[in-house]
Amino acid sequence: MFKKIFNIFSDTQDKNNMNLDAIFAGLLVRAAKVDNEYTTEEQKQIEKILQKEFNISAEKAKKMRILGENIEEATTDTVQITREIKKEIPFEKRKELAENLWSIILTDKFRSDEENSFMRTCVKLIGVNDVDSAIARKMVMARNEKTK
Repeated sequence: MFKKIFNIFSDTQDKNNMNLDAIFAGLLVRAAKVDNEYTTEEQKQIEKILQKEFNISAEKAKKMRILGENIEEATTDTVQITREIKKEIPFEKRKELAENLWSIILTDKFRSDEENSFMRTCVKLIGVNDVDSAIARKMVMARNEKTK
């Protein structure tokens, strides 16, 4: 399945890194879409995360988000995306990924039942425990409070 998705990419960047980066973006997109609303604010938040995580320009982050959208649309379930991430991303970075996912979920300052369910499942799939997920959520909420 991922071989078909990887053929989407024709960028001159290292293909393996680009694939993992785009899969990462795909998971962020999946988190944003889980409540059936994919807002401009969520898209901007995804791009901001991609810029920070991969030290890339705003333009490249936008392109990567779009590649992530393609991956998200081409995959049938979250397991397909998280399996690749879990293989490639060290455990220490996965806690940071949980924080990034929470920042997408909390972009609109509201958590739906679907979003809560997604996060409970997703953090387990990437190998992050509930305690670390709760810490990540609280960190994002505290950051959001400071920016009010």
